[in-house]
Amino acid sequence: MEEILRLHINVTEVIEVKGFGGTGRLILFDGWVEGKYFNGKIANGGVDTQKEFKDSPGGTLSARYVVVGKDSTGKECKLFIENNGTFNEEYTTPKIYTDSEELRWLESACLKGKISNADGELIILIYHQQV
Repeated sequence: MEEILRLHINVTEVIEVKGFGGTGRLILFDGWVEGKYFNGKIANGGVDTQKEFKDSPGGTLSARYVVVGKDSTGKECKLFIENNGTFNEEYTTPKIYTDSEELRWLESACLKGKISNADGELIILIYHQQV
């Protein structure tokens, strides 16, 4: 797998509800992105929606955010990223939409995500898996 994006996440707020059947939380964030094909920053409004279930192990996450920057040709562009997963799985499943002609291949690429907590910094890695 080839690493295509490295997202450095800065959590700005956590809103949580501990219910009787489980816990739901919104994790608001911003940050910056680097990679071979794109560099930029995470726009305001990034959110990871998480659910934990009282009577079963694990939970789900679904992050949605827009990154604004430049593609590998230097053109300004945006990426919309939705990244879904479960707490017990090693990889997440990202989906990307873009207005960049150079990066349009990302919309149909087989992508995998991985959450890393290296040295206290939250990093999301997005890989392209060659099929």
